[in-house]
Amino acid sequence: MIYPVLSATAQLQIKNIGAADLVIGLPSYNNPQRTAQVAQIALQGAQTYFPDHRTVLINADAGRSRQTRQAVLALAHGNGHSPNIVSGRYEGQLGQGSATAALIDAALALDAAAIVILDSATDSISPEWVAGLAHLVLENKADLVLPRYRQWLLPEAQLNDLVAYPLFRALWGKSLRHVVAADFAISPALATTMLDEDVWGTSAATFGLMPWLATFGLTHNWRLAQSALSEKCLGCNTGQNDVRTRTPVLETARFRQQFGDVVAKIFRLMYPYRRQWQAVTQFQSLPTLTRFAATNYAQPWPEPDVSRLLDKLPLGWMEFRRLWQQILTPDNLTQLEALATLPPDLFYFPADLWARIVYDFAVAFNFSEADPTQIVAALLPIYQGRLAAFWQEIAGLALVGREGTVAAQAVEFEETRPYLKKQWHNHAPRRYLPGINNRSL
Repeated sequence: MIYPVLSATAQLQIKNIGAADLVIGLPSYNNPQRTAQVAQIALQGAQTYFPDHRTVLINADAGRSRQTRQAVLALAHGNGHSPNIVSGRYEGQLGQGSATAALIDAALALDAAAIVILDSATDSISPEWVAGLAHLVLENKADLVLPRYRQWLLPEAQLNDLVAYPLFRALWGKSLRHVVAADFAISPALATTMLDEDVWGTSAATFGLMPWLATFGLTHNWRLAQSALSEKCLGCNTGQNDVRTRTPVLETARFRQQFGDVVAKIFRLMYPYRRQWQAVTQFQSLPTLTRFAATNYAQPWPEPDVSRLLDKLPLGWMEFRRLWQQILTPDNLTQLEALATLPPDLFYFPADLWARIVYDFAVAFNFSEADPTQIVAALLPIYQGRLAAFWQEIAGLALVGREGTVAAQAVEFEETRPYLKKQWHNHAPRRYLPGINNRSL
């Protein structure tokens, strides 16, 4: 399988380095200051917690400007760190997944015992993140370690809370709190298998990588675990908490792509692994490492502009009315219509209705003749309505209360599984034919 790789210059530098025990990978795109900051803290973490390990930091940059690469390479000079720092562009489709594939390919060339991938678009990382993610892999106790953030205060966090987390938990019977987190650690064995999979022409090359990787790892019996980490946000260290959590971010092309990639990938995986999720009868938590958990004070929750989101549901009704009529059951459609007419001060969106709607869309994605891209796009304004209600539900709640609200939504997905199975079997062909539902999203 052809997957993205680093530039020839970077590959030559890696060849000259020869080998490493721990590789830290940083995907980046036009954010030199923050990438350099994450790189520096990551190296501090490796130096503090794994001083006897040979560590190499590799940056895969998508920007045409050399600013980010130069900022990362500057760390190799005069700051006391090892000079084993590589930064270069990667060749292939641009995207988070593609950059990660290039980093993993480079790490395997160094025969690394553990590979840690860190999101360069955050400034809340601490040295403990490297230790928390890498520890179980280096100890050969896990093949994939995802973070369990104390709080996740970025827009994709609610996509995780209201879609990815409850759906993953309900389908596969495992409570993986932050399914779509871009920070993770992976073993060389799983990394090798991952690169060989025929997914690099799909949404796994962009924002769909993490739901695919988590599902692939779980359904193929790799060892998955979580590690408790501190807050993930922007502005945590400056007191300007989460400038990206403002509602307009949810209206950008980037977020629409992220929403589409994540949702489509989860829906797409339901068909090939249908027998596995249909056989699930128990729900369990994954093991969680707490040794490196943060004890710092929780950041305050930002105040979103709920009124902007409330407009999305009636606007979505006007744009996607015919498609909603095809996808939703009559009862769910009637309830959704009623919600779209509510004034802001009376608006609500029941968690059980949201679970049934997501399941209706999942079934339609897999069996409807409609364009799957349009099916996912039609879910976005409904998600924005559910998000507005969610923000109203958690307003003023402490951290434990917010987590309880998220857990309650996940329980609704679990308890609504009989509805999903009924709808699935009502729409599925009598025989599962080879090649059916060969969607490439």
